[in-house]
Amino acid sequence: MTHDAHLSVISDTTQPMRYAMTFSDGNRYALTAPTLVGRNPHLPEEDNNCNLVVLSDPLRTVSKTHMLIGVDAAGPYVVDKHSTNGTVVTLPDGQQIICAADQKVRFTAGTTILFGQFSVKIELQY
Repeated sequence: MTHDAHLSVISDTTQPMRYAMTFSDGNRYALTAPTLVGRNPHLPEEDNNCNLVVLSDPLRTVSKTHMLIGVDAAGPYVVDKHSTNGTVVTLPDGQQIICAADQKVRFTAGTTILFGQFSVKIELQY
């Protein structure tokens, strides 16, 4: 019986990290699946496993489908989806990465992503 309890503790520590996204408009979401962000994000027919975050942006600084934020076995990432105004990743140490279209850019918890007039901070969720 003690052995089984020990195994469950080990399996608990192998759970993937969970992340939360806090947008500059005050909305907060758990990053539970790949998430498309934009004014009116379009869900690709081949991928119905995405979440959508729709932003109200009357100035149109954010593209309809601006970026994809996700987490895989290697950790969190962002992909700019050919946005008009671009996507910039600011790492916790202040280093900035300008995202090229359709390139997966890796980052760590504490990162802020700037896009249009908005930002989103990615943090560990406990």
